[in-house]
Amino acid sequence: MDGKTMEEVRTRLMSRWKQLSKDPVKHSQQISPLEVNPPQAEVIDIAQALEEADREMSLAEQERRELIAIERALSKMATANFGICEDCGEDIPAKRLFVLPEARLCASCQAFYERQTSRTRVASGGR
Repeated sequence: MDGKTMEEVRTRLMSRWKQLSKDPVKHSQQISPLEVNPPQAEVIDIAQALEEADREMSLAEQERRELIAIERALSKMATANFGICEDCGEDIPAKRLFVLPEARLCASCQAFYERQTSRTRVASGGR
């Protein structure tokens, strides 16, 4: 990967990192449905509050994982290991890194990993 492309990818990673770290997982605060609604709240109000809390926790977890992936990619850039597939050791194409800068695997290895993961979920009953 040439220096210009590497710098573009680094800029994209830093921009997303700043965006995620600026608002440090505001969703992670657990809210009891009874705090949102008084004790006499109807069951549907409590169910809606629980659903909203669950959705916010899922978003927070997704953002946390993305932040970790970005930090891993930036670390790899610093050690000149960026853009190398962690499975097969081949270079990850610049186009893939530009679209998904935190990619750890080339497209072939990623597809294989996803097929294996899918089969494992099916074999274990979908968990």
